[in-house]
Amino acid sequence: MVVDENAESQDNLEPRTKRAIAEAMDVSLLSKGGRYEVQSASGNRYEVDVIDESCTCPDWQQRSPEGGCKHLRHVDHEIKRGRVPRPDGRLPADAN
Repeated sequence: MVVDENAESQDNLEPRTKRAIAEAMDVSLLSKGGRYEVQSASGNRYEVDVIDESCTCPDWQQRSPEGGCKHLRHVDHEIKRGRVPRPDGRLPADAN
């Protein structure tokens, strides 16, 4: 995925990645194995699978953008920041 937790500036990010980081979205783990539900700021709900790198949103379904849609990128960002459980269901503090 293209969300880099060490990105120096959001100005250099691809537009979908900028939106993935900037837009308010709620993320919850649906099941171990990498399935998450994302509720976008518009109220729409999508299912994201970070293992299969897929999403049920129209952008992914119609274009399958390289690096993923903004929902997939947002989940990836939230996992890397330790804000949602990893695909195995563990939080980063439980990793050891």
